[in-house]
Amino acid sequence: MFSFTEAKVGATRVSCGARLGLPRWIADEQDSAAAVMSSGHEKQRALLRLDMATWALETGLRYKSGRIVERARAVRRSYSGPTPPKVVRDFDDRLYGVFL
Repeated sequence: MFSFTEAKVGATRVSCGARLGLPRWIADEQDSAAAVMSSGHEKQRALLRLDMATWALETGLRYKSGRIVERARAVRRSYSGPTPPKVVRDFDDRLYGVFL
């Protein structure tokens, strides 16, 4: 059993907001999710970053912003794990072939 802290609730809301395209949720919960981003749970940090990067990538594509897309690529390059989870593979699929 894992403890479900306020920070994890915030991180979950940020992830849900990113997946649902609700920027207000992301903005409102960033402070409470900060504890997850600074914790020792590397996998949790990576997944949260990728959820936020996915939201940012969609925004960059909508506005045709090369700068945002390149930043999303940099986030992806910083993740290195043995077997990428589904969120990483989905992110890769979305990035594949994007040129702005």
